[in-house]
Amino acid sequence: MLISVVTTATPASAILYGKAQIQGTSEEQIVELAGRADAQVKNLIELMYANETALKQIEDFGLIDELNGNLTLYDEGVANLEQAHEALESANYDAAVDIATEALRIFREIFKSINIILEEAGLQKGQLVDAQGLLEAITRGIRIIDRLRDILPADATAALDLLDQAEAYLDLNAARALLIEGENNSVADRLNQANQLISQVYQYFKSQAEESNTLRIDDYCERVQERIRERFRYGRDYGIDFSTVLSNLGYQSENQFIETLQDMIQTAQGKTGDFKSAMQDLDAISRVVQEIDQALEQEINQYQNRYGTENSSGGNGSGNIGKGYGPVGDGNMP
Repeated sequence: MLISVVTTATPASAILYGKAQIQGTSEEQIVELAGRADAQVKNLIELMYANETALKQIEDFGLIDELNGNLTLYDEGVANLEQAHEALESANYDAAVDIATEALRIFREIFKSINIILEEAGLQKGQLVDAQGLLEAITRGIRIIDRLRDILPADATAALDLLDQAEAYLDLNAARALLIEGENNSVADRLNQANQLISQVYQYFKSQAEESNTLRIDDYCERVQERIRERFRYGRDYGIDFSTVLSNLGYQSENQFIETLQDMIQTAQGKTGDFKSAMQDLDAISRVVQEIDQALEQEINQYQNRYGTENSSGGNGSGNIGKGYGPVGDGNMP
């Protein structure tokens, strides 16, 4: 009997198996760990309850009540996670950590219990398919498509059409539905089709003059840097201290982060002859910038909540520090 469940040691599974380290982790990261554990457990539960044959076998082994009991416990964990997010947004960091840690404990307990149920019902024999790995590959593909769209010129209609086709194959909701039905091979085929289309777009760039590709990469990197410069300018104008945010992300100062970002950009700019490799570097840059951009935005919002927008109207006269500055990589960069 084969049931498509996630049991390999993916990063989220490592959290559930208790291998993730919490000591020395920031409050935001602890809540994030609990959130990732929630997603992993939810995926496992949905895959199981969608498989009628598996449920019948669990019932035959007298384990259905134990399985259903995990649903009640899961609801408790989700409620704790929601409270942790609320505490974090209210800057009640001690409470956020305590509640998120409890939610994480609950999700780990559920994960362990369900895997024991599967083992006792004989449902983990044969080759297991890592459904979560497929979903993560699809997410990476979507990010690459976003980066390519940011760089392609508006008149590159053929290449943009290829990206539209690839994105249609990388429909996350459709992929989840197929995985729940056990159609893992169908999801893998869709991913393969999308990757082939993306490869054709890489060929488009390869056919372009290296000078044009360099200009596109330079333009993208400049927009990314400008977004972060704007965040830091707002902080300086309104006296917002970003030192804790930077420290939580592993940077000693604004200058150190800027230097790190510039080093990453220089590496990408040196690969214009290998555009596919350069795109991988740009994707890494985008993820780093998006992480710090969101953290800075959260700090700005907390500042506004504490002091009100009337204290944010100095400097350039803006009454809303964060207005119009969404995460980098959302397709709406200025």
